[in-house]
Amino acid sequence: MKKYYGIIAAVSFLAIVILSVEIGKGAVLNESVRTQSSLVDTALSTADSHSTAASVTESTSHATSQQSEETSEKESDDFPDVSLEDWSMVLVGPKNKIDQEIAQSGLAKLSNGYLVDKRIVSAYEDLAEAADQAGYPLVMVSAYRSVAYQKQIFAENVATLMSRGDSQEEATKTTKLTFTEPGYSEHHTGLAIDVVDKAWYQDHTTDVLDHQFGDTDGGKWIQVHAREYGFIVRYPKGKYAITQIDYEPWHLRYVGVEAATYIEDNQLTFEEFIDQAKER
Repeated sequence: MKKYYGIIAAVSFLAIVILSVEIGKGAVLNESVRTQSSLVDTALSTADSHSTAASVTESTSHATSQQSEETSEKESDDFPDVSLEDWSMVLVGPKNKIDQEIAQSGLAKLSNGYLVDKRIVSAYEDLAEAADQAGYPLVMVSAYRSVAYQKQIFAENVATLMSRGDSQEEATKTTKLTFTEPGYSEHHTGLAIDVVDKAWYQDHTTDVLDHQFGDTDGGKWIQVHAREYGFIVRYPKGKYAITQIDYEPWHLRYVGVEAATYIEDNQLTFEEFIDQAKER
């Protein structure tokens, strides 16, 4: 009988051991399942994050592209409707020789005695009147100049410098800093004028055409308001590489109100404006 109970006890103990092992296996299995489930959740979460990031990137890229297109379209819409064949669009400068001088019959004399293209007389008179009302009465220093006259003053300046000891090459190079070579001056067109305000003119009799005029109230007024009458400051500050002429706040060029407004609002030179017009 004792032997029988011993067998029963041994069997019971073995059953307990087996049960414990199975429970352990179940725990390990459950832990493995939980781990795998966690890994799957993490992978799904990462995939969702990547998908969201990609969606945001795509959305941002689309918005940027759309904004760029809208800006480009706006600039295109703002560009004035001009023809490069129009008389006001003629490009003359150090790199662009005038094709043909304006005929004398196309000139008109202003009340100050200077000659300009007769088509800009009213525009200049309106500008002068507005400047006067603003407290900056204009004094004209130069307007139309023929090629022949340009040759004369250019040669005279070279001769003056040579009399002071400069070689002809040095004198010519120096003269080009302040005088455009004959045939390359905007003054040949009748569309360019040199103006300063009366206060500056009276205080600078020996250096009227000085870039510091642009820092005065009168110079600033011209910079802001000349465009309203179709004129631009033809040689703006910091654009020498394009125009080949230093900053001249007194030198105005007529291009028409729409073109002048666009050029000044976008801080362009006339050369840059012409290039843009050619691309359209």
